[in-house]
Amino acid sequence: MVLTDVLVGLGVVTSRGDLDVPIAKVTDDSRKVEPGDLFVAVTGRTVDGHRFVSAAAEAGAGAVIVEQDVDFGGTVVRVVNSARALGIAAANRAGNPGRTMRMAAITGTNGKTTTTYILESILAVANETPGIIGTVSYRFCGNERKAPFTTPAAPALQELLGDMATAGCSHVVMEVSSHALELRRVAGLSFAVAAFTNFTQDHLDLHGSMEDYLAAKKRLFDHHLDADGAAVLWVDDPTAERMVEDFTGRVVRVSGRDPLADITVQRQGSTLEGLEARLTLGDDVLSLRSPLVGDHNLNNIAVAVGMAAELGLGSETIARGVALLKCVPGRLERVAPEADVPVLVDYAHTPDALAHAIDTLRPLCAGRLICVFGCGGDRDALKRPLMGRIVADGADLAVVTSDNPRTEDPLAIISQILDGVALSDRKRIPPESLDTAGQGYTVVPDRRTAIRAAIAAATPEDVVLVAGKGHEDYQILGAERIHFDDREESREALAMREGRA
Repeated sequence: MVLTDVLVGLGVVTSRGDLDVPIAKVTDDSRKVEPGDLFVAVTGRTVDGHRFVSAAAEAGAGAVIVEQDVDFGGTVVRVVNSARALGIAAANRAGNPGRTMRMAAITGTNGKTTTTYILESILAVANETPGIIGTVSYRFCGNERKAPFTTPAAPALQELLGDMATAGCSHVVMEVSSHALELRRVAGLSFAVAAFTNFTQDHLDLHGSMEDYLAAKKRLFDHHLDADGAAVLWVDDPTAERMVEDFTGRVVRVSGRDPLADITVQRQGSTLEGLEARLTLGDDVLSLRSPLVGDHNLNNIAVAVGMAAELGLGSETIARGVALLKCVPGRLERVAPEADVPVLVDYAHTPDALAHAIDTLRPLCAGRLICVFGCGGDRDALKRPLMGRIVADGADLAVVTSDNPRTEDPLAIISQILDGVALSDRKRIPPESLDTAGQGYTVVPDRRTAIRAAIAAATPEDVVLVAGKGHEDYQILGAERIHFDDREESREALAMREGRA
């Protein structure tokens, strides 16, 4: 493919040199440049790609895309936004594989992963062939790959879409993160349906303010929906209508409160074994059963139902797909259901998600609700005291521990969490008193020890929630990434409790 073909839709400001030069691949990483490649100098938040144009030249780049004048002997193309240009150029170079499949996207602070799993299950029941891109993994046609990012960087994303198209995928269901939208990773993509789940505090380390965070999510509906596409909104969230202020296509409103919404949902029953509900979908009334737990998962189901309906799937297929999804990895996932103590692992790492998990389990708990949690390092510190207060107020026993401290001091993170705990009436207790305490909080910095202490102290009437890491199978301590899986640790703790380990 020659450069002219790669530049379609970029909005070139100026250029110099041969625009018919052949292009091998598109990259923004000068370390990956090979002879004949197109190097895109992206102005990042911490690193400016223009500093590496000379390195790209030495590696044999045939052309560069830039935002400013550079010293480069080959073809130079100047654009307004090189991050956007990277996405479109990568899509063009890959042959725009996304256009060969029906594309569906989900954004929102929480619920993206669960909603993709539900829609994947519905599509499978319909004998479609979905490809999934999200936080847990990238999977299609029996292949499963690790997911270093919820939404991959543009060149990797387009390569992945190409693999899915070649394998015969009919649909692609994507989690589209605010990071991806802010960094223009999905530039060049358009979706048949896009959904919004909710909006609560997170990622302020990247976006700076809630307004900028909201604006990043809104980009999905402003710039990436097909002209005849549909926006599916959970309108019980007060920011939902902001998403479609400038969208002129079809809007499907989903609600648990508004009887005039396009899809209304009524909870009928919820236990640790699952939930039952009725959904009104046009003239149809769906009776749904799901092994998923909690009202927030019912919200996710309702959004997935709206997306499935917009993709042309029938009510019976939708109901079967919902029922067949047994669990979502690390999303209120029941660990060892045969054990005498209910232990659930959840990815809740934001104030809203943590509150939902606790509110879900509280009425299902005959005894004490014991919550093990921490907060990640090198991330939004403002949410740490908020999460501490939520657990102190909502759980009977809070076990404050480490999450992924990364380069921060774990004890400093815990101290910020305790600032929120201190606003409650909970009293600090030593870890060895967990088994006899009715209420209180304790601090156990080592996460493995914290999980074991909580599970050892629990009775069959209690419920243990291990929150924050969910499906993750690692812990980041400083610059070291070690193997650590809350589900494995919980199973081991249950085995120790029962004398099997």
